[in-house]
Amino acid sequence: MTNRISTRQVAGGLLIFSFLALFVGLINTVQLAKHPAVKNTKADTEENASVSDFLGKSNRLSLIALSGVISMDSSREGAGLFNSDSNAMSARKALDAAAKDNSVKGVLLRINSPGGTVAMSQELNDAVTRVSKKKPIVVSMGDLAASGGYYTACAADKIVANPGTLTASIGVIISSFDFSELMNQKLGVQAVTIKTGRFKDILSPYRKPTADDKALLQTLINDSYQEFIRAIVAGRTRNIKNPAVRDALIARIKAVADGRIVTGLQAKTIGLVDEIGDQDAAYTLLDKMARKRFHLEHSEKRLPLKTADDGFNVADVFGLKSKSPALLPTEMMPVSARYPNQPLWVME
Repeated sequence: MTNRISTRQVAGGLLIFSFLALFVGLINTVQLAKHPAVKNTKADTEENASVSDFLGKSNRLSLIALSGVISMDSSREGAGLFNSDSNAMSARKALDAAAKDNSVKGVLLRINSPGGTVAMSQELNDAVTRVSKKKPIVVSMGDLAASGGYYTACAADKIVANPGTLTASIGVIISSFDFSELMNQKLGVQAVTIKTGRFKDILSPYRKPTADDKALLQTLINDSYQEFIRAIVAGRTRNIKNPAVRDALIARIKAVADGRIVTGLQAKTIGLVDEIGDQDAAYTLLDKMARKRFHLEHSEKRLPLKTADDGFNVADVFGLKSKSPALLPTEMMPVSARYPNQPLWVME
């Protein structure tokens, strides 16, 4: 009986503590709003719009982050206690929410990604396109915005890259392992497969791929690649009216669409990005575009930039930063290699 009461008391205490933490957080928010004399840096004043949002929405810009491998796999980074979405899924939902929110006058999409699965990259490209139809969207590239990262970025109104950003990697790849020789000749292990069709175990690591296997996969890869090229051309040329200028840009893009990576400076010369600069430069550019599009008065003070909400996390209640879980050894392999019997077309 004593143990039961003790357990209940502990549970009740934790519950009370949680409610108190929430209450104190709300009180602090209100107090900050009542005391504008509290000193903040220019960046803090511009980028932190949480107080104004609590009291009532006003014109602002939305900062959305897309980082890590682009995948629908919820086991990837970005998932929280009450949010099981991958970072890519969270970014897509945030883009759609920003498109529908009339108080958001522009979106700054910060990309730091080596790429990922084709389908998720296409969903992100579509989401960026939906935003651009309603309000300006600017991409700020970090260390990497390659392959699926660039697939996402190319639909934006403007792309800003650092000089040393690695981007492009325009291409599609699918890979697996072939363990057949190791298993059969070295270990004496013979795989037994029962299947309904000759392609059902395509890219199985337990047998060598046939010529027909390779031909089929190459057809799929080529189709995905053409979709990638079409998305880039549509995004990068939609505002170019001069046919000669448009054709010249398309030619430059196709000339480097062989899987190579390029720096931000090289991408600017090719026409894959619009400007060289950091995230703050992208912020300034977006502010100007938003004011022009929505006929807002010009001001030395930029519109506040608010980080998009990516879901409730208990750690946020206590002011703690959520840490991404360490990757398991299998998660460090290519996505397609982790699922050899369910091939994924991965841009890496």
